[in-house]
Amino acid sequence: MESIDVHFHVVPPAFLEAVRRGTFREAVEIQRRAGQEFTVYHAPDDVVVEPDNEVDPRLSDERLILEGLDRRRLDAAAIGPSPGQFFYWADPDLGERIARLMNDGIAALAKAHGDRMVGLGTLPMQDGGRAANGRDLDEPGLMPVFAAAARLGAPLFLHPQNWGEMRRLRDYHLWNLVGFPTETALAAARLIVGGVFERCPDLKIILAHGGGYFPYQIGRLDHGYRVRPELHGRLPRRPSEYLGGIYCDSLTHNAPALRFLVDRLGDDHVVIGTDYPFDMGDETPVETVRACGLGREREARVLGGNLTRLLRLG
Repeated sequence: MESIDVHFHVVPPAFLEAVRRGTFREAVEIQRRAGQEFTVYHAPDDVVVEPDNEVDPRLSDERLILEGLDRRRLDAAAIGPSPGQFFYWADPDLGERIARLMNDGIAALAKAHGDRMVGLGTLPMQDGGRAANGRDLDEPGLMPVFAAAARLGAPLFLHPQNWGEMRRLRDYHLWNLVGFPTETALAAARLIVGGVFERCPDLKIILAHGGGYFPYQIGRLDHGYRVRPELHGRLPRRPSEYLGGIYCDSLTHNAPALRFLVDRLGDDHVVIGTDYPFDMGDETPVETVRACGLGREREARVLGGNLTRLLRLG
């Protein structure tokens, strides 16, 4: 396969039908207004969710999903949930039920369209120190997850989810425009300086949205490692020496930024990401990569070779 997308959102039909039936009504329900369906989340006040989203058929209709692949000139995609389906804030038992149904539905889609789709599962992160619920990825309670992923050779796709500290970004869609890249940069930095990669050297993390602000401030982390007592001595190596475990998708919305990303991380550490089907995505990912002037061999790695290797599809 020449072009494979790692950042392709779906809502499995079985999960959507369960929400329609009220299976998870304490966390989410679908309401009908003037002939249109809306998703309504019953989340705590400190969780930033888009209020009353219209149900988007492009997330669940298999015909539209396949059309989305074709329109973007994608041979295949690694399909997974969007942040609205993470439910890290839900009761742990409910979160586990939601994740299980979501994963079963993703697996069913991937099985039905094995030549075009591969499934990315979601984890109910409420337990393990509840680190996903407003805490940080270097929390000790999450180490078993990272250790298991490293042992299995299973890459983890890291997608941001905004929390209470992002209240200042509620206006102007800034929770997405600025909040998502900020969250990603913070998560990547904590994975490195918090010692997760040091303890799990085989761990592979794929960052959404071009890695957020992280790839462009690696030098700042290295400088801080040299001069700041909070960092110096915590790690045996500079932060930049842990980049071998970090991969990024191509969703930068800017060809020079993407070229910098490829040059900084290496052409073997960047993969296609479109953020299907959302308006903040990239509808022409192949053209985006080719606009960077990487040359045929480097392009081939970014377009599909790297993800084929990471997901062991070849």
